Amino acid sequence: MERAIFLALMAAGRQLLLQAFTAIEGSILDHGGGAKQRRRRRYLITRFGEVRFWRWQTRAEGRYGYPLDRALGLVTNDPCSPWVRATAAWLAQAHPFRQAAVLLSKMLGQRVDHRRLWGWAQTSGSHIRAAWERKRAALFDHGELPPSDGPALRIVSTGVDGTFIHSRDGPIEVKLGMFWTGAHVQSVRARHRRFLLDGKGFYATTKDADAFGQTFYVVAEDRVGITRAQEVMLVSDGGGWCAEVPGDWISPTAYQLDHFHGKLRISEVAKDPDRAARWWGWVSEHNLDALGRSIHAFIRAGKIEAKAGASLLGYFERGAAALHTYLRLRQAGHSEQMAPRGSGMVEHGVDLVIARRFKRQGMRAWGRETADNLLALRVLAMDPKAWREWWGQDVT
Repeated sequence: MERAIFLALMAAGRQLLLQAFTAIEGSILDHGGGAKQRRRRRYLITRFGEVRFWRWQTRAEGRYGYPLDRALGLVTNDPCSPWVRATAAWLAQAHPFRQAAVLLSKMLGQRVDHRRLWGWAQTSGSHIRAAWERKRAALFDHGELPPSDGPALRIVSTGVDGTFIHSRDGPIEVKLGMFWTGAHVQSVRARHRRFLLDGKGFYATTKDADAFGQTFYVVAEDRVGITRAQEVMLVSDGGGWCAEVPGDWISPTAYQLDHFHGKLRISEVAKDPDRAARWWGWVSEHNLDALGRSIHAFIRAGKIEAKAGASLLGYFERGAAALHTYLRLRQAGHSEQMAPRGSGMVEHGVDLVIARRFKRQGMRAWGRETADNLLALRVLAMDPKAWREWWGQDVT
């Protein structure tokens, strides 16, 4: 019975769509939609299944077009209605393509091939990336400053990290940036309080550090107004490209070196818990001279590798001043969630945005371009309001 009702509703929906198309086109042509040329057929996959309809091609000001397509927001040669395209994009960023195709097929009442859905998702993701690139080029290539209206937030916290995904040519590093503007208590269990971050957003790409940093900056500006914030905090592990992003593009007022990664680096080099604890104590006290003397002594004794010891010492010489930045912000009244001493929130973001979609079993054939297109959908879907705004859906 449920299936029979569903099929009847789908058929009725298709009929109502065709009637609406006729009424909309008639109203447009009655109000000067251009000189009629010929009627052309079009197939369209809609929320109620595939429909076939005829619409007028017109000529206005020397140009040909389809007034009904423009009124409905249909792109030339696009087989999907806006709702189907948005739904396909959401399913593709959340599920493997075969599973997404099965789910969409059940929703539409007709089969959708996973390769076709893959193409739709790639096109949708490339459009998002193109919009970001226009904003990046406007600021960094043409010097067009972003609008200065909007509230000035007390603090915007940010973080960067990365992970590797498999490709046909070997591992590809995906860089992720995260920003948030506040936090609130979601639940209280016994003595443990669970917080949720407010104003949270992401940006991720396989591009180089400069392209990542610039686009991350304009995305954060567009979403939360990072240029107007009184304080901008950035937390990272300070390794590799992560060390370049703060000074080159984000320009935070407060930079925090992640404690967990600092302790992990010490543990890997020291290879002894007591020695690692002693070294971390010196680092916390900014006593790098003592750390250096100890490292060099163990290198001479052959107990640690010279290259690893020198790398560790250089790491803390560059970042020791950023180990206790969080204290200044907390003394100024910012919460632990807005002034963390570690990058746990960002690492959770890496798992949520990248690992859960790109590092599942058997996913070993990603390409840079195709991964970037899907990443664009993935990060946009992490912010429901931004997702609805992009697809022109009601955001109230």
